Order: sequence, then structure tokens, then C-alpha cells
Amino acid sequence: FDARPYSLTGQDFEKPGYSQNRFGGTIGGQIPKTRTQYTVNYSGGLNRNAYSAFGTVPTPLERVGDFSQSVSRGPVTVFDPLTNQPFPENRLPESRLDPAAVGLLQYIPLPNQPGAVQNYQFVTTIPRITHALSTRINQSLTQKHRVSGGFNWTTRDNEAAQLFGFVDRSTGHGYTIDGGWSWTLRPRMVNDLRLRFNRDRSETVPFFASKDDTARRLGIDGPSTKPENFGPPNLNFTNFGDLTDASSVRRLNGSWSITEGLNVVRGKHTLQLGAEMRRVRLDTNTDQNARGTFAFTGLVTSAFDAGGQPLPNTGYDFADFLLGAPQSSSIRFGTTDTLFRTGVYSVFVQDEWRARSNLTLNLGLRYDYYEPYKEKDGRLANLAVAPNFTGVMVVTPANEGYPEGLINPDRNNFAPRLGFAYRPFKKNRLQVRGGYSLFYDNTVYGTIANRLAGQPPFAQTAQLQTSSTRRLTIQNGFGNDPTKQVTNTFAVAQDYVLPYAQTWNFALQEEFGGGMVLEASYVGTKGTRLDVLRLPNRAAPGSPLTAEQRRQIGNAVGFTYDSSEGNSIFHALQVRVIRRMRRGVSTNVFYTWSKSIDNASNIGGSGNVVAQDDRNLAAERGLSVFDRRHQLTWTGMVNSPFGERGLFLRDKSLAARMLQSWNLMMTTTATSGRPLTARVLGNVSDAGGTGASGSSRADATGLPVKAGDGLFNLAAFTTPPAGRFGNAGRNTIQGPGAITVNLSLGRSFTLSERKRLEVRAAADNVFNHVNYTSIGTVVNALNYGLYTDTAQMRTMNVTMRLRF
Repeated sequence: FDARPYSLTGQDFEKPGYSQNRFGGTIGGQIPKTRTQYTVNYSGGLNRNAYSAFGTVPTPLERVGDFSQSVSRGPVTVFDPLTNQPFPENRLPESRLDPAAVGLLQYIPLPNQPGAVQNYQFVTTIPRITHALSTRINQSLTQKHRVSGGFNWTTRDNEAAQLFGFVDRSTGHGYTIDGGWSWTLRPRMVNDLRLRFNRDRSETVPFFASKDDTARRLGIDGPSTKPENFGPPNLNFTNFGDLTDASSVRRLNGSWSITEGLNVVRGKHTLQLGAEMRRVRLDTNTDQNARGTFAFTGLVTSAFDAGGQPLPNTGYDFADFLLGAPQSSSIRFGTTDTLFRTGVYSVFVQDEWRARSNLTLNLGLRYDYYEPYKEKDGRLANLAVAPNFTGVMVVTPANEGYPEGLINPDRNNFAPRLGFAYRPFKKNRLQVRGGYSLFYDNTVYGTIANRLAGQPPFAQTAQLQTSSTRRLTIQNGFGNDPTKQVTNTFAVAQDYVLPYAQTWNFALQEEFGGGMVLEASYVGTKGTRLDVLRLPNRAAPGSPLTAEQRRQIGNAVGFTYDSSEGNSIFHALQVRVIRRMRRGVSTNVFYTWSKSIDNASNIGGSGNVVAQDDRNLAAERGLSVFDRRHQLTWTGMVNSPFGERGLFLRDKSLAARMLQSWNLMMTTTATSGRPLTARVLGNVSDAGGTGASGSSRADATGLPVKAGDGLFNLAAFTTPPAGRFGNAGRNTIQGPGAITVNLSLGRSFTLSERKRLEVRAAADNVFNHVNYTSIGTVVNALNYGLYTDTAQMRTMNVTMRLRF
């Protein structure tokens, strides 16, 4: 009953094989003649999931250098970089085709769909195997002392597919051991002590690992020579799908923790006090970009004006590729092992105070100290930045005055909690509730540590832009620039502090007759000190090919700088209507109207990209990438009206027995789309080399974005003029909305006094409705204004569970 993935081109293709098998069993009870309770549980899954991806690949003519029929927002004209004149008939001479590029063509598939856009679809089946075993023991030593313990073991074997058909394998296993001791000190005072230890190993083996040493065979200098890093370099294009594959990764993660808690009931107060200490190790063996990455933008085959700026509608990214002339390159490898260590130390107190019969207050305070990650052998590197970014110097933990994690510890993480529930009228069921809380995001420390690792002097990195003095080629594009003494590509402010979010809410709830409940609420969240990524060391926008010589810090490459100075604000009004189960029918309707604005979307969702203009962070403020203005969820359940307790067939006939006790549940979800940003890539996206993918925005023409018959008004955006950044705002295009209906039907059969069989069939997206998830928003790309991906189509599963 599962549907095949949707085809954007309308062409049929073979339906991939589906298989969703989940199974398990539980046994438990009391060991005879003891006070020991035990439980053993096993669960497993043998699943095969469909993978479907769309892309644009070069046509057969383009693969041999014939661009006479190529179109990219107009006819394509490719210029000879040696003569600055158009190639005759828009065809590259066979003698000019780069041997390395010709050799890499074998990894770029031919079209399998009609047309020149979205002309390739890859569909396959991805297996996923999981097993999990857990045990639990509880022992009452005395009436006051109880101990418990558990052991959990998991294993997994998965595959992940890439657009061009490369399939990578990931395996892993892990275990967790925990134990606890509960001591009743007094009738209303209980102390709990918990210990926990876990360990997890995982490994990712790329498709090309230990196969063909592509770089050596094609004469590409610079990539890693380790067999696990074999394969072609990553290739990024403006108009075509990217050639990518995973990196080889081996991880060993572990942690142990001890938690102490005391619960005390005294009068109208229920107090909870506690403390926790947790130590974490993250050991990783990988090279982050060992095969290297080339970007082809059409810059090399463009025509240029008198100021050295590329002209619109000239140049083509795949022509650059066939000539072996990337616009930029990057590579990073060398620090294979990183041994990260950190600790978390927490204390908290909370009081639930029943101040009056109709008023309850919840007051709490929590303090957390998160250690910045440190590398066991000191293999982290940061940049010490001079005022106004006039100079940089590489620093490591060995430098005097720098902490082990190269970030000053943040010890001011106090988080208050406040909540209340109030019933103002004794004869009325109106309830008033509200609360406030504050949360810190310590996960950013792990991201920062990973970026600080794998940099000089502990690893080899290079990030180059082609220039008039040094033309990059595929063969020599990964070399070092002898004029740059500092090649580190990431830095973080030493005074970086953790981002945090404050959230507050207020709700009114009223109960009516007939089991009806109405609730209206307001929710607000404010993010503070969010991550902002910028590129302070770059040439002015619109600089010509000599931009590498015009960076503010001349002896350093362009680097990303991370600081905590972003902010966000979110407001939501919510309405919920509930009809409790009555006469076999219940329903729940939940509607949210919300808006979120930020200049760094890293709390509440992904999407934090490098700021377009380092000197104008105010221009980054816009809708959050996760903003959805309207969200509606309706859930309804209907019990069978047949049988002894129903409205029909109340007898004991066969028909009554077969139709009774069934329940049907349907959930409908409708949401408006997330906002998208109009961007520019390729030869017009700041040829001076900002090095930030996705941060160059388009120009707003002044025409309305929502006008026109398409997904949005394509004429509302254009490429910006040479010499300045695009003035279009972030996330000004509303993406496509979605409607999904899920349905389930189930029943429980009584086989005997102690045996029961439960059966349920469930279908997600039961009506197989097409929900588009993304749109091409790069104004100078082939797929501008077209749908580029869809959500999952209908899937169905049947579950049977035997209880005895």
C-alpha cells in the first residue's frame, strides 16, 4: 500500500521495495521467594526505506562541451579565458577539455528524465537494521531502602544514499548501565541517588573508501592518500546537482554521571533539591574534507566589463568544469584523532507551593556550569584577533593566557523557573495558568570544538580563490598560497558566552457541558546571545579576480568568525478545542498563529548562515527559517457503534462480535510554508570571494513577491549590480504549505482471560497528497522558481501485539 516517491517531471519509474518490520517481546515478574522484580525487553527492526532525490545534470551535448542549446535565465554564452572572446558556436574544442574533468565525468550520471532542468531522479531502497535489549531489576532491601539497576544494549546497521547513487554504510553499537538507591529518611522525605554510564561506537564507511585512488589516477595534487579517503573530490555547481560523498568517520563516545535528589513534603510545600555531575568524552577519527571541494560558478568563462566585473548571462559553471577551472577550492585533513573532554555541573531547587485551595505556585532556580570542550592533547587552534580585525595570530592551548578550550568559561548560567495555576471562581471551572523559564544552549560548545580542531598547526588546510595572478585548475587547486602565513578558516571570540532563550506563557481554560473544553494561550520566546557567523577578512564586494590581494588582513585567508551577539523573538497565539470521549466520539482541534524574527536562526531550528555583510549585521534581521505563520491540527477518534455498548447490533450475533470494539483515528495537519531567501550564486555572487555559500542575496526589484501565477513572483528579484551586496531581505519568500491526513484503525481481541491480541493498521498521508518542501530560489540558476523536492508519500504499517 506504500506509494512510490513523487516524480517532479511526471515520468514513471520503478517503485522501490518497501519493508517495515518491527518486532519485540517483553517478559517480567518477580523472582520466586525474593523481593526482586525484573523485566527483560527485546525489540528489533528490519526496515527498507525508499530514498528519492531530484537534481539537474548536464545534457549529453553539454558533457562534450557543446553549449549551443544551453539556457540559464537566457541563452548561455561562454568566453575563452585565454582570448576573452566567445567560443565559436558556444562549443569548447575537444583539445581544450581538461583530462581530469573528463575523468570525473564518470561520476556524474546522464539524464534519466526529459528536459534540461530537474532531468535526473535517483530512487533506491535503503536498509536499516536495529536491535535493542534491555533489562531492569528492582529490589526492596527494607521498607526504607530500595535499589534498582538496568542494562541497555543497542546495535544498528544503516545505509545512506547520495544524489548521484553513492551509498555509504554506517554501523554502531552501544550500551548503558545505570543504578539507583532510594532511601526513605522520613515518611515525607525521600533521597534518590542515581549513577549512569554509557558508551557508544559508530563508524561511517564512504562509498569510495579503499577503492579507486581517483586523485592519484587523474593527477590531482593535494588530497589525502589514506585509503579510507579515496574517491573523487566534491564538486559544487551553480546550475547542477553536486557530486558529494560522506567522509570516513569512527567515533567512540561515552559519559558517566551521578545525580543526587531529595524530595521533601512539608505542609503546603513540596520541595525538590538536587545536584548532578556529568563527564563526557567524544573521541573521533576523521578528516573533515580530505578529498577536497571545488566550486564551479561560470566565472572563468564569463565576459568582464572595464572594472573587471563579470557580465550577466555570460559564463557557465559546467564549461568552467570541462576546462578544469574552479572558482574556489577548499581542503582540510591531517588531525585524524580528536579526543574531546568536557564536564557539566548542576544544582537546582524547586518548590511547589499550594498557597491556597485555588492557587498553586511553582518556584525554582537551576544553575549549570558547562565546561568548554578541551582536546586531551591540546590539538585545538583559534585566532587571536586584533581590534577592528586589523590582524590575526594563531593560538593554541600551549599559548600563555589561553584556556584549554580556547574559550573563556561562562559561569553565569542561572536559570529561574516560575509557574502558577489559579482557579478564580469556586462555582466556575475557569483556570488561569502561566509560567516563565530560561534555558541555556550548551550544544554549541561541541560544534565550536569540532571547527577549532583540524586546523593548522595540527592539520593541513587550504582555501583558495582563482585570481588573475593564479588560475586554479583541478590538478593544482589544492595547493597552498605562499603569500598567506595564516590558513586557519575558523575562529571564535575568546569571550564567547552561551546563548539562552527565555520563554513565557499565559493560558485560560474553560470547561463547558457535554465534555467540551476551550483553551486560549499566548507563548513568547526571546533568544539572546545567539551565534552570528561572519567573514571579516574579505575584499570589498564586487572586487575583480585580484581580490585575494585586497583582503583586510593580507597574510591570512578568509575565515569564519563566530561570536554570540544575535537575537530572536517569537510570539504565538494558540487556541485548543477538546471534546472528550462521549458516545464513542472525541475530537481535539489545535490552532497556532505565530511569528518569529531573528538575525541568527539557531534556537528553535537550523539555518544559521554566514552574514552577507560583516559590516551591516542589521541587514540580517528577518523571519526565522522555522517560521510558520499558521498551523492547524485536528484529531478525531470514533469507537465502533456496534455491540453490547453500542447503538446498533446489541445482540451476540457474529456480525456484532466482528464489528464491535473497533476504533478509528484520523489526524489532519495543515501548515503554511516556511520562508525562503532569494539568493545569487555563480559568477555574479561577489567574485571577490566571500567564501560563504548561501549568504549572497539577490536584489529586490520593488515588485510584489506574491504577485503572479507561479509559486512567487520571479520578477521580484534580480542579480545585484556590480560593486554591492544584494538588498533583498532574508526569508522574504513564503514557501509551500502542507496538508497531511493520517489514518489508523485498530481493535483488541480477547482470546482468553489472560490473552489478548491487538491489531492496528496505520497510514501516514493516507490520501497520497503531494506536499512540496522546497523551491529553487537562486535567481541565476536553472531551477529558479521550480519545485525541487517533496515530502514522503503514503506509507502504511500493520502492527500485531500479543499480551499474555
